[in-house]
Amino acid sequence: MMRKESIKISGMSCAACANRIEKGLNKLEGVNQANVNLAVEKATVDFDDRLTNPDKFEEIIKKLGYGVIKETPAGENQVELKITGMSCAACSAKIEKSLNKMDGVDQAAVNLTTERARVKYDVSRVKVSEMIRTIQALGYEAEKAEDISRDQEQEQRQKEIRQLRMTLIISAVLSAPLLLA
Repeated sequence: MMRKESIKISGMSCAACANRIEKGLNKLEGVNQANVNLAVEKATVDFDDRLTNPDKFEEIIKKLGYGVIKETPAGENQVELKITGMSCAACSAKIEKSLNKMDGVDQAAVNLTTERARVKYDVSRVKVSEMIRTIQALGYEAEKAEDISRDQEQEQRQKEIRQLRMTLIISAVLSAPLLLA
């Protein structure tokens, strides 16, 4: 029987991400059509439930490196944290693993590209401030994403770009003699 399923996805940062997920879902046997909307971070899949199921969609999305956000039941909450200081996939994996080990955290997904973590947690067992302290103990900076204005975020990105540009210039100057020799 044909069914339609909507899946909330985290970690998409561009149209190529959405296209990649869409192609991955459309390759599954039993999927009639999959559409991914980057703006609302959602995939809509028409499928034959005799041939496939939503668990397979989730598996494909996770294999492609993105997160699936499930609806939060009563008593649970979801928070988005802005994390700075990550430089590689190992950094984000370390943070994600530490958050997932916390008592009261049901699911944590850290995205290196967007420098954000989405955490689904039980409000009666863990506080956002405890999650932030856990991340800071690992050597990274974290704060609740809602606490950051667009201007502050833009300012942080500009600062990071200036630092990267300076590193590139210094590297180029120091590498030039090696190339000319």
